[in-house]
Amino acid sequence: MSYRAGTKSRGRGRGPPSRGGGRGGGRTSTTYGAARGGYGTGTDEPKPHVQLCSYYTSQGRCERGDSCNFQHVIKMHKTIVNSDPDPAGSSRSSYDRGGGGGYASQQNVSMFPTSDVALWNDPAAGALKIFTASHDGHWRLYNTATGFSKEVQHNMGGKVNTIMVQSNFLFCGFEGISVKLPGVTVGMIFAWNLGNPGEPPIELHMHETAPYAHASGVTCFITEGDMCVSGGHDCSIRVWKYDTTVNAGKGGFKLMQTLYGHAGEITGLVIVGTMLWSCSTDMTIRLWDSAANWECKYVITQSTQGNAASPVVLPPNGQQGTGVGHTDAVTGLLHFESPAGNFVLSSSLDGNIKVWNSVNGECLSTTNYGVGVISMALTTDTKNNPLLIAGTAYGKIMIRSLIQTATTPPMCYLC
Repeated sequence: MSYRAGTKSRGRGRGPPSRGGGRGGGRTSTTYGAARGGYGTGTDEPKPHVQLCSYYTSQGRCERGDSCNFQHVIKMHKTIVNSDPDPAGSSRSSYDRGGGGGYASQQNVSMFPTSDVALWNDPAAGALKIFTASHDGHWRLYNTATGFSKEVQHNMGGKVNTIMVQSNFLFCGFEGISVKLPGVTVGMIFAWNLGNPGEPPIELHMHETAPYAHASGVTCFITEGDMCVSGGHDCSIRVWKYDTTVNAGKGGFKLMQTLYGHAGEITGLVIVGTMLWSCSTDMTIRLWDSAANWECKYVITQSTQGNAASPVVLPPNGQQGTGVGHTDAVTGLLHFESPAGNFVLSSSLDGNIKVWNSVNGECLSTTNYGVGVISMALTTDTKNNPLLIAGTAYGKIMIRSLIQTATTPPMCYLC
């Protein structure tokens, strides 16, 4: 199998699932079969190409050493308790409160979920640092050069849902109380200049009479040049542009456009060329054209046939569609660029990760994980080959190759 070429562009995206239970929640599917170009169902999933040593992976050492029958290639460096205790956590399931064998669960202490993570190469310190977001209302900064010590803990006063670092700015989307709407929780976005962190953050406001970014929580956020795009629980997408005239001449982001059409929480955003891709818990992917005043050009649903421009064939009442789209909440988007072209990857609680032609929205492949996929990230191996990391609803992390190599086909299940 080979991917088909698109046009060159840049972009990035990420998003949380929430259908039926907030970030990381929702219902999951374990019995969906593979769609076109699929690689099998959960029960038929092949064994990983690399058999990891569980002792080395979890503890960083193995008594068998070189005689071990499994491979010593991945190890966990640190477990960080990234939350204050949750006094209401005893009323929630272990999955919702982040259980799964970590320090907090072993101590029978309920913790708030960690909702997002962002890496930052601090140019001043010459160190890799990690920003984290938590539903306990804080973002935190850890320094990998000093044993993952916590350097900063900042209280936002409400759930922090998304965090990212771009152009040496820290962007934080959280739930807060607006001075114009006392007692009402709205979606806020603050941006700190990491080169001068003592300055007050830039706040993104819809209008002077509506000093907040969304009517409810901010769920995803991306930047492209001097433009930012945010998505929220309120089903809306907002396009912002940096303007030197706002904020009493100090500069800030001005709301340029609000995009409506999704019927569920926005879970992912990615920009490729002039097209903004968005996904939602409403099971759809939408393509918006910035060159046409942000018109929604295409909608990909479970009833879409062929590519995004193809007609929709509605299934009989009560039945799932047989098209190329997802059949459950879409949880995130990623832009992947390779010598073969530009592609967009989507993940879903239906258990599938799909690869799309970024030009015409054609579904090029579907890989079934057998359980809902709630997060994705891109990285490379030691030979600079691109890898896809996927996190599942059952707490499993799976790594696949993205391109064909001398030893593996595309989307090979590595470990």
